[in-house]
Amino acid sequence: MSEKTKPLYGGRHSAVLEHPDHVRGINHGTMTITAIAELAPSVTRLTATLNHEGDPERWFVTNPAIRLELPDHESEDTVSRVYTVRAVRQNKHAIEIDVDVVRHPGQSVVMSWLKTLEIGDSTRILGPRAHFTPYNEQQLPLGIFADETAIPAVATIIRDMPTTRKAEIWVETPDSAVVTDLPQHPGVTLHWLQRSISEAPASTGRLVDAATEFSEKTEGQLSVWACGEHGEMKRIRDHFRKDRGLPREQVVVFGYWRKLVTSSEIDEQRLQRYEKELAVNPSMTVLDEFEESE
Repeated sequence: MSEKTKPLYGGRHSAVLEHPDHVRGINHGTMTITAIAELAPSVTRLTATLNHEGDPERWFVTNPAIRLELPDHESEDTVSRVYTVRAVRQNKHAIEIDVDVVRHPGQSVVMSWLKTLEIGDSTRILGPRAHFTPYNEQQLPLGIFADETAIPAVATIIRDMPTTRKAEIWVETPDSAVVTDLPQHPGVTLHWLQRSISEAPASTGRLVDAATEFSEKTEGQLSVWACGEHGEMKRIRDHFRKDRGLPREQVVVFGYWRKLVTSSEIDEQRLQRYEKELAVNPSMTVLDEFEESE
């Protein structure tokens, strides 16, 4: 980060968010909206061009995450939210990215931003940071379990998998368009777990059931990647880590959101946990968010 660039975030959690290990290799910039498309009834796709300080090649990693600076509808301050970059394209003039936003009822920072967003608007960003990817052992059977919030990450995983890699993927969403939009891969078997509009996200148990069935039919060692609602992801992780006895590195699970908990509260809880860890260890390590309850 250049000296003249104002930090994207800070405040009471600056010890974490501005920690050298946290910001190493990521850069500030802006993204300017060039297109807004309704990909499905619950998903808006934002296309934007980048004006960014960092190495352009870093945008082409698997599951790249960026932090967006957004206006806070409850105050005059700004807040930040993390999103996966769904696709990256580079032309002679700029890098262009797609970011898919899952819409939901009720008031939130992101929903308020979407309501007023127009082509030509710009917002500051920080990134990209390679987020969680499947265990890199090509011979192990791979099971992927995701709700609609994790579909952009799944898309980059499929895109970057070797053609010889085999995987089964289960996606729960009411929108078939976001499933058919996923890249094609010769080794991937894709299962759409259709959720009706009347069913609330993370209420059906279908992802957990699919994970259990995959476990029961797959003998020996295997690899798991799962992202979605925290409670469901914990159940999936507990099955493979505790019931199945798989090592931690083979079970990559992350809770993107929680029922009845706002994104602001989730960010706050994670940052508080990192602050506790930094008080013990001055270097920042990747934490397993589910280990506290073990």
